[in-house]
Amino acid sequence: MKQTLEKISIEEAERLCQLYMDCQLSVLEETELEFVLSQAEIDSLVIRETRELMGISRSVKFSSVTKHQATHILLKWGLRVAACVVILLACVTILRNDLFTDDVECIAFVEGHQVSTEQARNIAEADVARMEQFMRTVETQRATEQAKVEQFMNHKNNSR
Repeated sequence: MKQTLEKISIEEAERLCQLYMDCQLSVLEETELEFVLSQAEIDSLVIRETRELMGISRSVKFSSVTKHQATHILLKWGLRVAACVVILLACVTILRNDLFTDDVECIAFVEGHQVSTEQARNIAEADVARMEQFMRTVETQRATEQAKVEQFMNHKNNSR
């Protein structure tokens, strides 16, 4: 397997490909074969099949199906995150409008015992504060993921 790219023949490459398909190569040998197949200018049916199994492609471009699937997955996750943010914003708005008026009575139970209105209001306000912190965390995570996606797409566009 320590052959150089110039010295490997089609027959040797096909024999190694067959060993790969028969699961007879070590991990190191598989890695070396993958490198050789990605760099060498040899071609045959067995070599093409092995390249496909290894996921090696001579042109590193996404097919339109792969782009569509990736876009679809990103769109689904984006819509899910957006829906969660909208729901959380609606809950915060409703709770804020209801909690911060003096004519609303808050009732809460802690360990099965009712607490005073002031304690119930404090508990509710603490829950709203935690929810707002959660929303900020989700928004930060969404922005980070969006930046990663944009960086990935820019990298792919620049590598073409």
